[in-house]
Amino acid sequence: GTWAEVSLCNERSRNAMTPGMMDELTRAVDALEKFAGVGVLIRGEGGDAFCAGGDLNSVREHLLASNHAAGMQAHMTAVLDRLSHLPMMVVAAVEGAALGGGAELLTCCDRIIAGASARVGFVHAALGVSPGWGGGMRLVDRLGAKKALDLLVSARMLDGRKAVDFGWFDEVVDDGMAVQRAAAWLDDLARRPKDAVRGAVRLIRERTVQTEREIFLGLWGSEAHRHALQRGPGKSGGGKR
Repeated sequence: GTWAEVSLCNERSRNAMTPGMMDELTRAVDALEKFAGVGVLIRGEGGDAFCAGGDLNSVREHLLASNHAAGMQAHMTAVLDRLSHLPMMVVAAVEGAALGGGAELLTCCDRIIAGASARVGFVHAALGVSPGWGGGMRLVDRLGAKKALDLLVSARMLDGRKAVDFGWFDEVVDDGMAVQRAAAWLDDLARRPKDAVRGAVRLIRERTVQTEREIFLGLWGSEAHRHALQRGPGKSGGGKR
């Protein structure tokens, strides 16, 4: 396929992450790093929640000890960092709650499409903790220090429209339509030359002059480029280039 899908599945606990799910997410990222498509869609199973963070039953049973917490923190920070550096577009469809670790997961995404009454919040401070999966640093990268600090210390929640106004989410749709809209967006993306899409993603990931030069020279004169030139301007989604 041209894009992949990762579904968070723990509906009884609003798709909160258990240790088993953390391991499954790691295996999913392993596979995505080898996947040659243009994107991946991340969603919560069932449509009532995206991800309510870490599963509280698992936390109480297994993770309260400091040595267990350190292992979980290192594991999830590493896998989410890898997710945020995939050589493809990472798109989230958010319905319902994305809280705590679920909000941290969203900081890995290049595009976030949400239902109007979706709720997102770095609620860690209200629980007496702080972000532990690398989401605090990634939130600063996404929003800047001032807005990130506001969300972290207030522990307030934003609905889909407020998250768009805040500059974090990209698009809000009617409730229940986020997955469909995200899939349509990826389908449209997949109509563009794959190497050009992945080249643009790599450029943003690495942000060096050498990378930009290497990608440009690799694509200039390619089959897709020549085909676009033969079609002429206005028919290839861009100008003569």
